[in-house]
Amino acid sequence: MTIFVLFSVAALLQAVPVQSPQPAGLADDVRRIAASTSNEERFEAVTAMLKARNLPFAVETFTIEKPAGREPRTEGRNIVVTLGAGTEDVVIGAHYDAVRLQDGSLSKGAVDNAASSVVLVRLAEALRTDKFAVRVRIVWFDMEELGLIGSARYVQAHVSDKIAAMLNFDINGYGDAVLFGPSERPDNAMLRRTLVQTCAAEDASCIGFPQMPPGDDRSFVKAGVPTVSLAILPAIEAHQLWLMMNASGASGLAQGTAPAIFRTIHTVDDTPEKVNDAQMAKMLRFALALTRRVAVR
Repeated sequence: MTIFVLFSVAALLQAVPVQSPQPAGLADDVRRIAASTSNEERFEAVTAMLKARNLPFAVETFTIEKPAGREPRTEGRNIVVTLGAGTEDVVIGAHYDAVRLQDGSLSKGAVDNAASSVVLVRLAEALRTDKFAVRVRIVWFDMEELGLIGSARYVQAHVSDKIAAMLNFDINGYGDAVLFGPSERPDNAMLRRTLVQTCAAEDASCIGFPQMPPGDDRSFVKAGVPTVSLAILPAIEAHQLWLMMNASGASGLAQGTAPAIFRTIHTVDDTPEKVNDAQMAKMLRFALALTRRVAVR
């Protein structure tokens, strides 16, 4: 792994402090990422947003032996913004890459996962003047769509770090219910309590999942890190997904029934028109409140 520091600390010192999230234009930023025709362009779109906000970042590169699936690349790039200092890390993550469709073209990847990537940019902007008891690392993972490769490589590269918790954001483009999980692992007890407290404080409708769909959180779970993955969906889709993921044959769902989100992600329909500015803004406020509860200890 190679680390390049692409934006100077001096830029941070010159920045105007921002105390709260700025929700205006969230969907516009999703459109900027979704306009990309390659994952290299998605990388450029995310880093351009960080530069525009004077947020220093590093790029951690890694390679794979040969191209995977329809993706021609063999080099991946994780983007890392580090805030604060301390002997423990709290990692806040989302993947920025999009899946390639059957014809080889790149999905717009608006819901999966440009929306979460934009939320994390605004989160970093809002948190940069906070005083934390730990070091907060906000990470945009690459190659999630190829098998969670970027997050796995991040965990390997940071094996000597003491990672106290990981929050993963995946599928945060529309909806009024917050999904979180895995919610029942013993080592997640404190993180789960913090999340439930945040749900109450933010008056958010939250649904705990014993098992969530696979995402970058699983790389951290394997390393024994307390981890929660978060998404938003309309309540009916959230409950359908819970049944599909956790009730198996006892779900009561008609054969072939699946939440509408599965007709969006990894298809040509994952477009910016699917995202909702106001609901993304609610998730941004929730993410900010949760991060502050987790990192200020």
